[in-house]
Amino acid sequence: NAGISAAIGAVANPAIQAVAPRITQSAKKLLDKGVELTPGQAVGDSGLIGKSLKTLEEKVSGNVFLIGDAVEGALQRSQKGFNRAAVEESLEDIAVKVPKNLEGRRLIGFGQNVLKSQYAKTLGKMKLTDEAAMNSEISKLTNDLADEIKKDITDRASRYITKRFANGQMSGQNIKTAQTLLRRDIQRLTREGTDLSMQKADALIDIRSVLSNELQKANPKQAPILNNIDKSYGKFEIVRNASLQKKVSEDFTPGDLIQASAKSDTSKRKSSFSAGQARMQNFAQNAQNIIGNTVPNSGTAGRSQANRIVTGSGGVLGATQVEPLTAGLTLASPLMFSQPGVPVTRSLVSGAGRAMQGA
Repeated sequence: NAGISAAIGAVANPAIQAVAPRITQSAKKLLDKGVELTPGQAVGDSGLIGKSLKTLEEKVSGNVFLIGDAVEGALQRSQKGFNRAAVEESLEDIAVKVPKNLEGRRLIGFGQNVLKSQYAKTLGKMKLTDEAAMNSEISKLTNDLADEIKKDITDRASRYITKRFANGQMSGQNIKTAQTLLRRDIQRLTREGTDLSMQKADALIDIRSVLSNELQKANPKQAPILNNIDKSYGKFEIVRNASLQKKVSEDFTPGDLIQASAKSDTSKRKSSFSAGQARMQNFAQNAQNIIGNTVPNSGTAGRSQANRIVTGSGGVLGATQVEPLTAGLTLASPLMFSQPGVPVTRSLVSGAGRAMQGA
């Protein structure tokens, strides 16, 4: 019996794995972040049945009586859930949870307000008091620069940092302004891509590091907090830019977020994005693989065939036949794709896969 079982398992197990639907690790990551994946999305990256179910959902959506509307609603909920998860992902460095009732423009507004509040609270407690040390460090850097960029970089450092000291102190708001201006100039110079602009960008990066080091010394408790807010701000701007690509719909897709991530990469020749290391890229790519960009294409042959499969209808010499059992399931199936029904259906589909594997 052991030998027979081993022989059967060696042949059947890989075959069943290639067919049986199961919730993949990539899908679990999105589910853990509160994204309400449809059954097809949850298992669509697994076996043949999972892929077929995901394809059927997309083709049925909005094109089949009753169930089409239910599936379309479920797909829209997963899209909105992805948007909330994207904002929460961008704000993870400051440990902010996004309310579940937010979507669209209100969702982006929530992120903006959170960051504004965090900046105001943190910067209000920060200041630089050692003006002499700051000026000395900047002078060391600028004195060693090549003649063709020395004057430009010295002028920027003066306008952004040294001239913002008043009575020997630099306020939190001026600190933030200096950081914003340095970040802006570094990005612009990097995008230009010429040898001269890249030299200037590198010099400003060094000056920004000096500013950061002085902040750490003067504000040992608040500086790390500000650093995390800056990280969240950078990632949230990618999400916000993804949302701006939609003028009519308020929901952005994983593809929109991937494009925004690529655009935010200021490294030479987009090397960070090319290596899969750009900010928000991995999150967006995972969602793209699971959710994709679902756009209805009513009237195509594929959707017409999906209609016939789901409703059990067929044509004989122009007459339409409906198989009663399938039609009955079609009438009941909107409940399977309702908000409370989707988790149950998802578990049933995944459970069927586990049962196949167990057998």
